[in-house]
Amino acid sequence: MTITPIISIFNKALEEPGTAVKQWKMSSGGRAVGFLLTDVPEELIHAAGFFPYGICGDGSGLERADGHLQSWACSLVRSSFALALEGKLDFLDGLIIPQTCDTTRMVSGIWEHAGPLPFMENYLPPRQVDRPSARTYLVGELARLKRRLEDYRGAAITITELRNSISLYNSNRKLLRRIFSLHGQNPGCIGHRNLYSLIRAAMIMPREALNQLLKSLLEVLEKDSPSNRAVDQIRLVMSGSVCEPLEILDYIESAGGVVVGDDLQNGRRYIEADVPESGDPLEALADRQINRMPFAGYDIARNPRRHFLARLAREKHARGVIFLHLKYCEAENYDYHDNLQALKKAGIPAMRIETEFGSSSMGQLNTRVQAFMEMVGGAG
Repeated sequence: MTITPIISIFNKALEEPGTAVKQWKMSSGGRAVGFLLTDVPEELIHAAGFFPYGICGDGSGLERADGHLQSWACSLVRSSFALALEGKLDFLDGLIIPQTCDTTRMVSGIWEHAGPLPFMENYLPPRQVDRPSARTYLVGELARLKRRLEDYRGAAITITELRNSISLYNSNRKLLRRIFSLHGQNPGCIGHRNLYSLIRAAMIMPREALNQLLKSLLEVLEKDSPSNRAVDQIRLVMSGSVCEPLEILDYIESAGGVVVGDDLQNGRRYIEADVPESGDPLEALADRQINRMPFAGYDIARNPRRHFLARLAREKHARGVIFLHLKYCEAENYDYHDNLQALKKAGIPAMRIETEFGSSSMGQLNTRVQAFMEMVGGAG
């Protein structure tokens, strides 16, 4: 058996991103609550009986958002908002926006005015997680969000429901991490595009059905012959907000590279670490959040992002780092100099690529990836 039939299910979900949630709503009579990236506690949404739907932008319709948002606003948020304006998110009953940067703070009220939904809420994680008060604050913020979901549900979320959801999401993350690990050991078993497509699909598919598909996929991957391993591929780390466009993964692969680590919101960051399944569930959710890998705008004094990236590259035996920066992302641009200097000090080559939803030049991206791969020792 090959992985093709299973992968085709995930690809179809990405081609028709609203189909799975619409089918779920029709069969269950339930409601769907969307969320923008990153770090929204999906377990709370799921425990309330709602369908958590991750909105990860689109390359079309950006002009629809230009009448509401400045053209220099982050294209991930602009494209996500454009989906709503185009009616492509009409199946959503609610929306949670994490306030993690200036653009997400700005878009909240605009979205509520231009595309109101029955349930709309912000999620406000602490920016300075090293402070002793951060955990207490976050537990309170999670409790507030839980109450808002309960109000919309019309019933309390029980501890059992929340623990069951935490267990379900933990099992999902474990499965995806296992697949990522197999890819790092044997890049030929599943291509880059397929690998990262799994995470995008995970954000828009019912988690219960998703886990069954991932288990089937793992069974096939674990039987893959060790002789298929590509031992001469050039190991790379990717860093940025999101993996966009996905074509860049094809360019890396065709140039002889293999991505063995990242800190992307729709990559390894999404599946790293589990929620403790003992003790108070809200405190457990807070602990996972407080201890997550650093990302732009939320640098952690005990684990600065620049040192984290250098350490990640060394641990993964990477020969280079590719920065994927969305155009106008101030947080990523602010971090870039320090990150680059830390990598230089560690002797790790790096390249910055600026992309934008809907307007990236594919030919130029391919040329730059090819040149970088040749510099670090990849095939031409």
